[in-house]
Amino acid sequence: MTMTIRRNRMYTDLLRGTYRTIWGNWGLNPAIRPGAVGIIDPDSGDFKLVADCLPGVEISKNQQSRKWDFKSTGVTCKSINANVGGTILDPSTGAEVKPEAALEWTFDKENSMTSEFAIAGEHAISNLTVLDDQYDWLLEQARKMNMATSAGISEGFGVVTSVIYASSGLNAVAKKSKASFTVAGSASGLNRLLGEQGISGKGKASYVFTSNSSEVETHTLPARSGEVATDPLPIAYTFSSYAGGRVLIPSWVGKVGVLNLLVNSKASAFTTYTTKVTLSYKTPTGPVEDSRTVIGGSSASFGEIPLTATEMVLTAEFINIGSNTRKSIKWNTPASQWLGGTRTVNLTGTWPSAPDMTEVSN
Repeated sequence: MTMTIRRNRMYTDLLRGTYRTIWGNWGLNPAIRPGAVGIIDPDSGDFKLVADCLPGVEISKNQQSRKWDFKSTGVTCKSINANVGGTILDPSTGAEVKPEAALEWTFDKENSMTSEFAIAGEHAISNLTVLDDQYDWLLEQARKMNMATSAGISEGFGVVTSVIYASSGLNAVAKKSKASFTVAGSASGLNRLLGEQGISGKGKASYVFTSNSSEVETHTLPARSGEVATDPLPIAYTFSSYAGGRVLIPSWVGKVGVLNLLVNSKASAFTTYTTKVTLSYKTPTGPVEDSRTVIGGSSASFGEIPLTATEMVLTAEFINIGSNTRKSIKWNTPASQWLGGTRTVNLTGTWPSAPDMTEVSN
């Protein structure tokens, strides 16, 4: 298992270059489906199923055909002559035929990976309020798994909220540098496998995987050479967890722990104002207020803000000759709103023109 464990984390990191809130399902684990209750280990990226489905969940299905293609740098794929042994089933006639086309992947570096699929669609929980409705039930499951404290559900325990399904394709990773592997089949079949042809629903195809297992680890759909894929499998998903207590983190991307806010006046070289910034928020144990002075070209950070902080307001008072300019930004539940628990606010303005404060969405 240790190999897959690291792979899931690496796969997730590869996908997050494009999809910030996603988790990867490297091994095509079929237990991952919308409404599934479980635990994500943020270090390995692995999902552990606790309960098949949260009670009361309704699923919306968005069928779509598109290509999914993610590669590490140094991974290439090219067409080669199909001089491989074995036969494939021609899906249109059912006859056994020799492969007429082949694709070869090469990997420059160990641990470089490719993920290429024909997407079947995305399924999602259509009523996310069900998580709040079922909080007590979820808390009970979390306690059984030692994923709760007196404050409530711990981070990492939660619900799969949406899943991207593929009808066919493959994940492959190099176990050594200069590794390679080949897939052979019919030309139209290979196009369908990897989603080149407007993809799913246009007939099925089977393939011959001539993967070199000592060089490359693969997870393929269909699972075995010469078979036809039947059911779509999950390749990536989103996940909601909790920030201790009942604060929902709708897109949980890893352990948050505490919130951090950076106030930065370095974004523009021309920020000349000195600014007094004040952060205030409520917590279960009482209100908190904290102030800093930021001179032009410097920054200040507010760290160790509890996840239970609510009704947070950041006020900036730009020091002027005459009356000061005040700006403010409010977040009702920053743990729910700040992806990964961090947020940056930029201070800009060259005296005497109007200063401004802008939130950098992450």
